[in-house]
Amino acid sequence: MNRKGIVLLLACLALTFTSFAQGHKGLRINEVMVKNDSNYVDDYGMRHGWIELYNSTYNVMKMESMFLTNDKNNPTKYPIPRGDIKTNIPSRQHVVFFTDNEPNKGTFHVNFTLKPGVENWIGLYDADGRTLIDEVTIPANLPSNATFALKADGITSKNGKFDPSFWEIRDGSAEKYITPSSNNIIIDQNENIVKFKAHDPDGIVLTLMAMGIVFCALILL
Repeated sequence: MNRKGIVLLLACLALTFTSFAQGHKGLRINEVMVKNDSNYVDDYGMRHGWIELYNSTYNVMKMESMFLTNDKNNPTKYPIPRGDIKTNIPSRQHVVFFTDNEPNKGTFHVNFTLKPGVENWIGLYDADGRTLIDEVTIPANLPSNATFALKADGITSKNGKFDPSFWEIRDGSAEKYITPSSNNIIIDQNENIVKFKAHDPDGIVLTLMAMGIVFCALILL
């Protein structure tokens, strides 16, 4: 292979690895429950604390070989297993890991627990075991069966560091609902339609548009 070909190959590999790393940066810790007495159950029908991750990108996110931890001195504490297709999170979707210290139960059961009544730090590291992708510090005053959640899925501060102002405590009420494996804000309306109604409350513009379409169709006929 000539020198030009080698340079081109190295450039392609560098671009591939850069895109891979940038893609992982779109993975977010989205919602966390420390003490679970009456909430979400795992695949064994048991209740444990849980950590929800969210893929904020528009591509499938492969989590295998990344790491979850609750110890800043041990960033590789729980290696997300390879070979499980369920670790491929579709675009704008969620996945839940149970903090039950029972990794033998499967991919989504980590090897640590969270402690009620104290601050719990959680970190998500890239496959190199050094690059911190996301982090959150759960406040000590988080009640049982409540979560610490991003106010909207995947939002983050400009510098990418943990910012408490982006988070809130959710107690399961109608205003502060808990949403494991689902959107932190339930979208039940089309945003564009809401905006259109706000600017055209009497429907005058909509009527004129409809009439214009009918007239254009008649002319074409």
